[in-house]
Amino acid sequence: MRQQDWLTPLGILLGFGIIILAIYFAGGIEGLSGFVSLSSFVTVVGGLTASLFVGFGGQEVKNMFSVLHKTFRKKNVDFQELMDFWVLLARKARQEGIVTGLEQALEQVKDPFVRKGLGLVIDGHDPQIIRQILAMDIAALQKRHARGHQLISKAAELSPGWGMVGTIVGLVLMLQQIEDPQAIGPAIALALITTLYGVLLANLVFNPIANKLMLLTEEEVFIKEIIVEALISIRNDEGPVVLREKLQMFLTSEMYGRLKPLDQEGNVSP
Repeated sequence: MRQQDWLTPLGILLGFGIIILAIYFAGGIEGLSGFVSLSSFVTVVGGLTASLFVGFGGQEVKNMFSVLHKTFRKKNVDFQELMDFWVLLARKARQEGIVTGLEQALEQVKDPFVRKGLGLVIDGHDPQIIRQILAMDIAALQKRHARGHQLISKAAELSPGWGMVGTIVGLVLMLQQIEDPQAIGPAIALALITTLYGVLLANLVFNPIANKLMLLTEEEVFIKEIIVEALISIRNDEGPVVLREKLQMFLTSEMYGRLKPLDQEGNVSP
């Protein structure tokens, strides 16, 4: 189940808030208003969007908003529930048979990956074939996520460059007014604001989000690898105790310490 991850937007807002406070403490309201420039914002955001359209195409840029949305939601996994679920399935498969025991569970499962795996086990496919098919599914997921990560990383790479473009444009406009010494200072300040916008977008938005996407992918792949091992164990009729011992190898010592023990029949102790 995915839940809202408030730390990601909070971190972004906190970063911008710190910058705004620093400017306010140094220059007050007047100084803060000097950092607001619509032309600088349009140059960075508009130029960045145009570059992404050229490099990735309209559909990929459109999908970027979906990718960004995923970073604000995370899938909380209770490893005790995960273990209990697969131990229960292993016990049912041993007591009632793989087909009878798993078909009942298949009707209640909503996760497409788990449904696919259970279907393969019920159909009696060879464990190696099951592992290969599910590994291909995981590889496809990694490739899909890699496209989103690549786009966000490229946005982080291009943002400072478009900030420099805006700065160069501002400097050219400043040189056109070089005969007026009073106009030079404000013109230079306005030119540098564009670079600031580009650097902030790269280091406070796109780079952190790209890193978050990579971590989310690793977590999702980790859970799917646990599921694959559980399915193979059930297919080999290894029993709930052996299945649990296998899955515990994926856990850290902290996670392992929080798990409830099993009795000799594979039931979770109260």
